[in-house]
Amino acid sequence: MSRSTLLRLIRALPDPAPAVPRVLGIDEFALRKGHVYATILVDIETRRPVDLLPDRTVESVRCWLADHPGVKIVWRDRSASYAEAARLGAPDAIHVADRFHLWQNLADAVEKTVLQHRALLPEPQPPSSPARAVVLPPIAAEPRRTGRLSDRVREQHAAVHALRQDGFSLRVIARKLGLARGTVRRLARAKDPDELLVGRWTGRTSILDP
Repeated sequence: MSRSTLLRLIRALPDPAPAVPRVLGIDEFALRKGHVYATILVDIETRRPVDLLPDRTVESVRCWLADHPGVKIVWRDRSASYAEAARLGAPDAIHVADRFHLWQNLADAVEKTVLQHRALLPEPQPPSSPARAVVLPPIAAEPRRTGRLSDRVREQHAAVHALRQDGFSLRVIARKLGLARGTVRRLARAKDPDELLVGRWTGRTSILDP
């Protein structure tokens, strides 16, 4: 037979059904960032994709797990939706927080804490030996105002105020930007984004104080 016929016959064969993974990774990905998200399912042990779901809802993930029994470990981020879906669809599976999201959550928490309490950090002690002293630039008392968190706050603050000037309500702005109404309200009330980065938390007691 010809090459074209052979390829046509091969393409006509049904795809083999993938085996249900013992360790299933669940995560979201953006089809249109900030607007449309879907879910990818990965066999963690073979590192191969298993399936794609058209959204990231509890029902979609729950139905997939219910239709594919045998998952022993669910490897996921800390999303409440995926946690609920796994609890309903695979009630006997063990939940594991994956390493990437643990590091990401830790980095975000540390960055936010340092920004909040930077003004309270003491100045460094002068070196004990003048002969080996290294001249360092003075550290300002003001908190650091650059970085992922502060940049994100500045961008959101500018976007909220631009939409407010166009006459949009807080509800509409929250829907357009994909933010909670409380977050939009705080951004709208702040005249300067630095108020959101420092002023609100300076001097406030925290479980980290001890």
